[in-house]
Amino acid sequence: MMAATTFTCALLRHHRLLSVKRSVQKRWLTSQPAAVVVDVGEIAQRLGVRLTSCEKELLKKRLDIDNDGIVTQSDITAAGQRALEHRTTRELCLQVIEEPTTPIASIGKRLIRLMESVGLALFSIVGTQVAGDAGFNIVGCTLVGCIAGLGGRTINNLLYGNSAPLLRQLPGVFWARQPHYLAVTIGSSLAMFFAWPKYCEYMSAHYLEEVIGKDKLEDDGSVGESAFVAACTRSEEFLNTIQIALLPKLNAKELSEITPKELFRRIDLDGSGTVDGNELKTLVQERVRNSWEMYAIDTIALASISVAGVHGAVGMGLHPLVAAVSGVTSSLGGVMRDIICGRDIAAASQSYAFATGCGSAVYVLTRELALRGIPLLAITRIALSMGTTISLRYWECVRGESLLSPMHAKAKK
Repeated sequence: MMAATTFTCALLRHHRLLSVKRSVQKRWLTSQPAAVVVDVGEIAQRLGVRLTSCEKELLKKRLDIDNDGIVTQSDITAAGQRALEHRTTRELCLQVIEEPTTPIASIGKRLIRLMESVGLALFSIVGTQVAGDAGFNIVGCTLVGCIAGLGGRTINNLLYGNSAPLLRQLPGVFWARQPHYLAVTIGSSLAMFFAWPKYCEYMSAHYLEEVIGKDKLEDDGSVGESAFVAACTRSEEFLNTIQIALLPKLNAKELSEITPKELFRRIDLDGSGTVDGNELKTLVQERVRNSWEMYAIDTIALASISVAGVHGAVGMGLHPLVAAVSGVTSSLGGVMRDIICGRDIAAASQSYAFATGCGSAVYVLTRELALRGIPLLAITRIALSMGTTISLRYWECVRGESLLSPMHAKAKK
C-alpha cells in the first residue's frame, strides 16, 4: 500500500513538472517575434534567377525545411547551411582519395608529381622544336611550347573544374594556382629554342667536314653528287640519316630500294646539282623530327601526362568513364601544337588518343578493382597504365604504320 502511494505521488509530481515546463515554453514562444515569411520568387529575382510559377512552387517545397507550408528566413538559412555542410563534407572525402597511408604508397604520390613535371617539360621541348622548324621566333616558340605542355590539363580544368575550392585551393586553372608548372614549361621552351639550332648546325658541320670530308667539298662548301654517294657508301649512319629524313614522303620499303644517287636528287631542293649547308641542316631537322628518339620523347610525355590527368580526375570523384576520357583530353596540348604549326594532327594519324585512352582505362579499371578490395597500390596502377600506353606506341613504331586504319582505308584498297 505504501509503495503504491509513493509511486502515485511521484507520478503526480512528474506530471506537475511537465505542465510547468510546457507553460514556461509556451510563454517563451509567445514572447518571441513572429518568423519572417519570405517570398521565394522575390528572392530568386533579386539574385538574377528568373523562375516560372511551377519552379517557384518547387523551390518553395525544397526550402520549407519544417514542412509547415511557409518559407521563413530561418528555413532559407537552414537550407543554405545544410547545402554548405554537404559540399564541405564531400570535399573532405575527396581529399583522402589516392592519399598515401604507408611509406610505400607515398612513392606513388611523389611519382605522379614527378611525371607531371617531366611530361610538361617534354611536351614543351617538342612543341618548341616544331615551332622553331615552322619559322617561329622566340616568343612564338615559347608560346607554342607552353601551349603544348599546359594545354591539355588546362582543357581538363575547364571541362571538369577543380576539386576542393572551398577548403584549400585558389581559383583558376592549375598553372595559375601552382606557377612552378608554368616556370617549367617556359624554362624548357627557352632552353630548347637556343639549343636546337646549335645542335642542327653542329650535326650539319659534322656530316660536311667529317663524314663527307673537307677535301671533297666544292669551292662554295657544298657537296657534289659523287662525294655524297661516296659518303653514303662509306658511312651507314649518314645513309640512315638521309633515309629517316625522307620517311614522311616514302615508306621504309621504298627507301631501301632507292640508290644513293636517287637520294641525292631528292634532297637537292633547288636543283643546283649540289647540297649546301642549309639543305643538309634541313635534313638534320627532318631526321630528328622523324626519329625514334623524338617518338620516344613524345611517348613518355603522353604516358606521363595521361596518368597525371586520370589521377586528378579520380581525385575529383568523377565517374569512371569521365575519368578515363580525361586521360585522352590531357594530350590535347599536342593537338593544339600541330594546329598552330600547320602540321598533320598527331591524334588523327598516330596512336595519340588510342594509346592514352587505353592507358587511362587501365588506371581506372585497376582503381575500381582496388575499390572492391583487391590490393593494388597507386604505384602499381601507375606502372600498368604507363606500360599500356608505351607498349601500344612501341607496337605502332615497330609496325611502321598507324594501329588504327582510316575510315575509308578499305575503299582505297
